[in-house]
Amino acid sequence: MRFRHHTNDLAKTLSFAVIHVTLAIGIGWLLSGSFVFGTLLALVEPLCNTVVAHGIGALMPDAHRSQRSALAKSALVGVAHLLVAVVLVRIFTGSFVSAWLYAVIEPAANAVAHYFFERWWHRGAARPVPGSETAPA
Repeated sequence: MRFRHHTNDLAKTLSFAVIHVTLAIGIGWLLSGSFVFGTLLALVEPLCNTVVAHGIGALMPDAHRSQRSALAKSALVGVAHLLVAVVLVRIFTGSFVSAWLYAVIEPAANAVAHYFFERWWHRGAARPVPGSETAPA
């Protein structure tokens, strides 16, 4: 399939977004026992995290000016992301165990998936495209 060798960043991002959401739905479904809750979780959690990250950005608008502030802001966003996932899964499942499992497993699963996706996406990038070789001079 030629599509995967395309250098379009938007196509690559959207392709991985499908994988990311599919994993989130599947993991949410496994932990909640409900496909509907798994799907809602996979859609609501990123929206909540986006709002929280925006709020943190508004509270720390100049964090990019120093490395220490930028690291602090990134750490705060990371902790907030984890807590949002825990709270939402707890609401959806009623279980703190499921909440912490989701908050740890979902990002880990996506990190592993991202590694293999990157390898797949760039597979053959070092090889020349057939018919593009030029004859030696």
